[in-house]
Amino acid sequence: MDLLSKEIAPLFNISICGVEISSYRLRKKMGIDIKVNLSEFLYKL
Repeated sequence: MDLLSKEIAPLFNISICGVEISSYRLRKKMGIDIKVNLSEFLYKL
């Protein structure tokens, strides 16, 4: 979707911090490094 955390938060009615935590948990489960852009990685899949 190529959206920033600030843009995603109002869509799901959660805080920006909640979006970042979810992103962190997703990276951890998938074994992705923090330096890798998550949206680019998912787009390549």
